[in-house]
Amino acid sequence: MRIKLIIPNQTLLDEETYKVSAPGREGYFQILPKHIDATWSLRAGILTVYQDHHERYFAVNEGFLVKRGDKVKVACLQAIEGVSLEKLERNLRETFLKVDDMERKAREVLVKMEVDAMKRFVELEK
Repeated sequence: MRIKLIIPNQTLLDEETYKVSAPGREGYFQILPKHIDATWSLRAGILTVYQDHHERYFAVNEGFLVKRGDKVKVACLQAIEGVSLEKLERNLRETFLKVDDMERKAREVLVKMEVDAMKRFVELEK
């Protein structure tokens, strides 16, 4: 079967596989070539793609997985590949540290805007 992993700005993977393990809303599940056609909602977790002599690991954010015939399509907002689970964990930590810092800065700006708006409302009441 063929798997295609898509994020908003690119296709990360488009290759043959014999099994896929994915993080569904109700828990992890596996897909084999003769699995029935179906659609699943994904939660954040590790998507594992099994190929002939190796496995590929992707940390995925929420998304959808659709199996139709011999094609599996995965669409999610974010995905990061790791050669091994250890390297994937390191990549995730680095990415999340950057995101956490950006979110902290954004929250600081929002708090300043809220304080400024409250001050203006108080001035209007005077």
